[in-house]
Amino acid sequence: MIQDHERIAIFQAQTRNVRELKAAWQHVNRQINHSFLQKNEKAVEVNTKILALIYCALAEAIFSKLLHTPHGLTLDEIEQTKKLATSNGVRAGWLKCAELAVRNVEGTKSNHKPNVLRRLASLIESFIYDPSIIRNKLAHGQWCIALNRENTAVNDDITREIDGCTIVELYRRRESLERLAAIIEDMIESPNKAHIRDYWTHLGELEEREREMSTWTIAGKIKQLEEKKALALATVRETK
Repeated sequence: MIQDHERIAIFQAQTRNVRELKAAWQHVNRQINHSFLQKNEKAVEVNTKILALIYCALAEAIFSKLLHTPHGLTLDEIEQTKKLATSNGVRAGWLKCAELAVRNVEGTKSNHKPNVLRRLASLIESFIYDPSIIRNKLAHGQWCIALNRENTAVNDDITREIDGCTIVELYRRRESLERLAAIIEDMIESPNKAHIRDYWTHLGELEEREREMSTWTIAGKIKQLEEKKALALATVRETK
């Protein structure tokens, strides 16, 4: 089991990793936008897969940072959650983290904690994906066609998931991941202040953002990029 000084070191490391991964995300996003405007489909495909790998790394770093928050979960609880995530999958780890965090909420109506946990369980089921599946397939050379665990046949389900990894879908996943993490982080860091104050705000923003992003399409993104480029060119011409 880790010690408290190790927990703090991990939290600090993952805080920096999250920051650097977000910077990497922005860099690759710019490359994808440029490729869309150049109508370079292959560059879009390659950079989208790179963005998928960055998403996988970001998802793992955010969860680890959340788990190792100083003065939050006990060291034993951290160990329990890590083991569960390893054996039962990342969703089980997130749910366990939420279950442990909500225990520290006090001074609310008797139905608040069970209601929060039910809502978080629903959000985790809907929005938390196991990043290791796609990460492992891409990292092991299954760039567009995924194989089964034994590498004896094609895995059609994961192949479709890899093919469906568009920049729009990755943005939706990242948005949900970060907003859900913010809700649980409040419960871990400040269960009786920040959580009570901000829970409904965070929840409303997450649900509103999901409704908005559910209408996003690649065609719509390209149109926005083209309109932005045309506006920039028109502004340059006016200043000459």
